[in-house]
Amino acid sequence: MKIFVSDIQENGLCRQVGLGTNAEFYKSIGMVERDVEQSEIDGQWYLSEKCPHLTPEERDAKAKESERVARIAELKALLASTDYIVLKIAEGSATKKEYAEKIAQRQAWRTEINDLEAEDSENA
Repeated sequence: MKIFVSDIQENGLCRQVGLGTNAEFYKSIGMVERDVEQSEIDGQWYLSEKCPHLTPEERDAKAKESERVARIAELKALLASTDYIVLKIAEGSATKKEYAEKIAQRQAWRTEINDLEAEDSENA
């Protein structure tokens, strides 16, 4: 991707990046158009030929972690959406027997959350 940059470090890091479209402005402040990439490691902009990248293994691990975190959030949302059941039982307007299936499902969700969170602490 060609964008305007200045203050290019030895390692290819571009300290100043112009992401707009006003080429004349960027040229007027001493920026030059270069081929750059944003690093997936640190989010910084580098000259393309010097941009650090994740290894395939690191990329896979990052994707797996994102999936794990998303699944935990999904399960917590499911628990939150069924909290009313616990309140109804606590207030006496429903019985455990009426909601036995949902209560079992909630326990399965909590177990899965605990397992996923344990994965995180094992990998830390």
